Amino acid sequence: MTDPICAYTGIQTTLSLQPIDGVHVPFQNGIPVPSFDPQDRLKLDLAGAWKKQRFEADHDFSMSARDERWFVQAREEAGGRTEISYNDSAWETIMLPIPENKLQGIEAANSSETYENGVWYRRSFKLGTEWTGKAVTLHALSISYVADVWVNGKWIGYHEGGYTPFALDLSLHVRYGGENIIVIRVDNPPWGSRNDIIPATAGTDFFNYTGIIHDLYVSGSAPCHLARVDVVSLDVEGNLRVTAIVENRSDLPAACKLQGSLFEADQKADAFLGSPYASQIKGAQAAWNGELSARLTLRARETRAVVLSARVEDAKLWAFRQPNLYIAEFKLSNTEGQTTDCFHTQFGIRTITTQGTDMLLNKRAIFLAGIARHEEWPDYGRTAAWDRIRDDLVQMKEELHVNYVRTAHYPNHVFTGMLLDRLGLATASEIPLWQFTREHFEVQEEKRLSDQMWREMVFSQYNRPSVLMWSTQNESVEVELRTVYNKRLVHDLKTSYPDGRLTTQSAAADQPGAHDPSMEPLDVASWTMYFGIFHGGTYYEGTRQFLEDAHRQWPNKPIVNTEYGHWSGENNIVGDTQIETYKETLKALMERAVILPDGTRNKDGFVAGIDYWIMYDWYVNHNNWIDTFGIYHMDRTTIKPVGELVRQDYRSFTEHEGGFVNEALE
Repeated sequence: MTDPICAYTGIQTTLSLQPIDGVHVPFQNGIPVPSFDPQDRLKLDLAGAWKKQRFEADHDFSMSARDERWFVQAREEAGGRTEISYNDSAWETIMLPIPENKLQGIEAANSSETYENGVWYRRSFKLGTEWTGKAVTLHALSISYVADVWVNGKWIGYHEGGYTPFALDLSLHVRYGGENIIVIRVDNPPWGSRNDIIPATAGTDFFNYTGIIHDLYVSGSAPCHLARVDVVSLDVEGNLRVTAIVENRSDLPAACKLQGSLFEADQKADAFLGSPYASQIKGAQAAWNGELSARLTLRARETRAVVLSARVEDAKLWAFRQPNLYIAEFKLSNTEGQTTDCFHTQFGIRTITTQGTDMLLNKRAIFLAGIARHEEWPDYGRTAAWDRIRDDLVQMKEELHVNYVRTAHYPNHVFTGMLLDRLGLATASEIPLWQFTREHFEVQEEKRLSDQMWREMVFSQYNRPSVLMWSTQNESVEVELRTVYNKRLVHDLKTSYPDGRLTTQSAAADQPGAHDPSMEPLDVASWTMYFGIFHGGTYYEGTRQFLEDAHRQWPNKPIVNTEYGHWSGENNIVGDTQIETYKETLKALMERAVILPDGTRNKDGFVAGIDYWIMYDWYVNHNNWIDTFGIYHMDRTTIKPVGELVRQDYRSFTEHEGGFVNEALE
């Protein structure tokens, strides 16, 4: 596949697909895109004390192409900050990762500092002699928004986008057995100030955090190593397609043997909900047959792709509240038979398809009883950690009985998908195209950052069985170019890196309405529905009529409601309205649900899922108030009156999970 030549003259995208051994392999910053699943390799966590200095950023400069003119200006602007000898003792100290925005940890307007500008970060780190000769990689799980990285005075690379991970090769730039200096220049242009950033709209209803948001760490592996292993479940009989990407980051050729094996995940292990490492939940060896081995010869600096196949016997399927997982273990050995690299990833065996208005998980019709969640805490902002994510998701599962979590409106921390896998909860992952207008889509037709974010999202969550759908955008106004965009992303996924998942979007019910032509290329037709609130009609009648119109327009697509709800107001001043909105909207939705609360088939149903907006109150971009749509307050403990109704209703929705076996498949 050849990516189009970019007509956009500003900062360029960094990810492309390269055809290797019949596989479209994602490359970024000169190396194959690695898996962000934690591995048992050398690792140096860069969490901790950094020096930081704010600066007034020239956003036009930050968003310009990284050409020679840019480097000249960058050196002038840096004023020595990127050099090893620079004295940063006068700079402030910050414990990273954490947003640059000052946080008070309280639920109040203006309690999160709105800082949308530039920050320099510096720190030293030491790599012991055991790192000598290793392929050294910097993994950044989220830096918002544009990051340029220097190591030991040398510019290494850059990344644009605050919600998806990226990696940089440090192998030729670090010192072994001594101190290294890493410098990161971050610029976060204010939302609404430019039409070439994502998100781009002023007043976005989530917060624009600045800085090093998620984990940042350095890993060391053998020069010839497994960059990623992608597993696709082909059917419910346990047949798998496994693609192993082997990278030789050495100036010498390499000969190696690749050997894989499959294990059942041990759900009783303390690490099952305690650690992101797949190797720590490896249980008994699975019964499987097939060919998971190969012998490879790689030239210097060459990457190879190997497509393998296997069948797990008596496969245990992943499903709602049935987190049956497997661990793929792959080893590389040299010509002397010595193991030089080992890679682990968790995956699940399941299928997700559609048949008419049904969404089928493992050939069984399902109903998604969902609640959305912003990845945000009042004391940490958007900086996520394993325990915080786990506690949120367990609360959603155990207290509110959901089987589906919408990770709106952006890819969450990579740990979220891992935990959803292990809890038996489903999700749809979405890129942060929020309320795009025509001018925003026009820029992306040339720039294609949206396409890069899509690929980054997919490849960073590729093995997660919990991800049932990829979502292209949320509530964008423009229709014509949105249709073009949706067609392009769907074609890219299904022809270049097919993973068997469904595609959807979260369109606003009134933009332009049920006849929305941008739904045509997607597997599932999804809308936010705020009748009686943000668009016409009443809670019940408006929703009911829209559903009828949507089904008439798209009679062979499942329909999913991606948002419904109402704010409670401060001190619950409109809590009664929140309850009324919930009851009346839910009534209309459930009348057309494909599966009734008692688990029986609704012959008049075509709504395959609902998603209440939202689990917890959160901060909005303009910071003038706290958004109070939440079922819980930000503290995660104070439930609102509507929550008791949600708890009762969702218990009945998920009590008969698995639904019915579709007659056509019996």
